Amino acid sequence: MTFTIDQDLLNRARSIAPVIEAEAAVAERDTTTTKPVVDALTDTGVLWSLVPEALGGLETDIVTALAIFEELARADGSTGWSAMANATSSCFAAIYTGEPAARAMFTEGVRGIHAGMLGPVGTARRVDGGFVVNGRYQFGSGCAHATHIGAGTIEVDDAGTPLNAESGLPAMRVVLIPRAQVDFRGNWDVLGLTSTGSYDYVVDDVFVPEDFTFSLLEWQQQRGGPGFRIGLFAITSAGHAGFALGVGRRAIDEITALAARRTRMAAFEPISAQQLFQYELAMHDAAMRSARAGVFEAFADADATARTTGAATNLQQQRMRAVTTYATKIAADAARFAYTWAGSAGLRPGVMQRCFRDIHAGTQHIYVDNGTLTAYAQAMLAEVPPPGD
Repeated sequence: MTFTIDQDLLNRARSIAPVIEAEAAVAERDTTTTKPVVDALTDTGVLWSLVPEALGGLETDIVTALAIFEELARADGSTGWSAMANATSSCFAAIYTGEPAARAMFTEGVRGIHAGMLGPVGTARRVDGGFVVNGRYQFGSGCAHATHIGAGTIEVDDAGTPLNAESGLPAMRVVLIPRAQVDFRGNWDVLGLTSTGSYDYVVDDVFVPEDFTFSLLEWQQQRGGPGFRIGLFAITSAGHAGFALGVGRRAIDEITALAARRTRMAAFEPISAQQLFQYELAMHDAAMRSARAGVFEAFADADATARTTGAATNLQQQRMRAVTTYATKIAADAARFAYTWAGSAGLRPGVMQRCFRDIHAGTQHIYVDNGTLTAYAQAMLAEVPPPGD
């Protein structure tokens, strides 16, 4: 499968890597992205890489977006995670909401930054003109510098009973709320992804106009070109896949650079001269390269189909989820390999330790649950003709 990456946009992401790396330690202390990094992300426009051009975004293709997320995460895992959360959330706000909302959030000279937990853990009760929303949320990655906070809900009636959509699916709705109307609770004391600012927050009886909402399961593209036909869940997968590929590659690069000057206690040669290290380095490097090739192939294939037919197939959708989970597992293996061979160097604050902590924090996300692999297998098996056909 052939594909093209917009090198100009990718170079924008690469150009801010020195700023990201210089601020990484301060960001960990402050538990959120620092202002110099936020400024760099906004100045290059990468936070709006998936926002339509008509709303002031770059409207790049999914494969280029994937490469951008990878590059940012390679510079620092937490920064890459927050940026992909902002970029994908802003994408959804731009392409799925009503026209008045889109224009309000992405006006000339003002481009909204979005964040939040889109899983349906809150409730939305329909009232005249919109919904009254309540909920307690966790994991609002990138919310400290966001203008609008997303909140996933289940629609309920006046008695609080969950409702179904006309299709029979649960009526799950994402709402977008100005940050001033959200009660942030902090509570981000964690092992990894420390500087993502993934704070808890509460939404208490907030009215949200219907234009500032969209269906989580039955979203309808309102604006933007054919590149967005790949859909909400694929766009989310691209963020997680890019994060994993970037952190895994950085871990490999770090241990490769360290190996020639690192001698383990009681050894008489650097670890770079030990055959076991050489073997494991080659295996993990090959695994990361293979995972990366599989990820880009899966997304490029689905993108081509969606642009032609209007949607990716179920098999392609499940494959994107599966390769994202697989890449996360391979990257975690690579980070453990690098951390182990680094010895005590990995115990001290720095890139190696952050790679180890960040990717293992990433493995805990529901989006890379093992169920994505069984769902893909089921989709594969469904393609096999019944016996006798």
